[in-house]
Amino acid sequence: MIHWMCSNCGYYLQAPSPPGRCPSCERACAFNNVTCYRPECGGEENVDPLLVGATLRARTAVRTPVATRPAREMEVLPQVYMEALLPPHVFRSLTEEQRQQLRSLGRIETYEANAVICSQGSEARKLYLVEDGQVAVEYEPPGGTRIPITIISSGGAFGWSALVRPYLLTASVVALSRTRVLGIERDALLALMRADPSMGIAVMEDVASVAASRLRSLELDMIGLVQANHREKVRS
Repeated sequence: MIHWMCSNCGYYLQAPSPPGRCPSCERACAFNNVTCYRPECGGEENVDPLLVGATLRARTAVRTPVATRPAREMEVLPQVYMEALLPPHVFRSLTEEQRQQLRSLGRIETYEANAVICSQGSEARKLYLVEDGQVAVEYEPPGGTRIPITIISSGGAFGWSALVRPYLLTASVVALSRTRVLGIERDALLALMRADPSMGIAVMEDVASVAASRLRSLELDMIGLVQANHREKVRS
């Protein structure tokens, strides 16, 4: 299946061919093929972080700036609905009982497109599970330009820094469309992990896996920026 990204709003989907109109921004805009065709990013099952970064940078350059307000709408949903929010592929190593315990800790938060859900360098107070919508994880080097790292869609998670000292966010997360997440407070989650060491080990294994993947994506994107800068200097 090919990976596509809307050049206007950054919406991501997998399909044999792109739709004629974006399901998110509802415009008849071009979709970029961001499938990985290189061994460095793992092959065609994955997206190419260099192509994702290029698409998001182009989108950021032309979109109208939006105030970096949380623009958050909070609501508490019935427990029966919350139990359906954690897809099977999130924390797949956990038992069903452990998954139910995680669900019971969460609260629903809704963000509008372009809202900054959390900012790099601030305290990581929650782990977030994406229930609906898409977010972009973006890293800003000291004195540099913000670099898109990855896109997280429904079923994914972010905010892993909430589980690792010093509990500071290493990247910013921005909603690409109207997005609903399940936010789990750090202290409650850590207490649950300490009470159930097997759960704690499983969750931390997921943290290590995500961290390794993000670092590799960031490395590839930075290589792409260096190469682009070199080509620009050669042309000039």
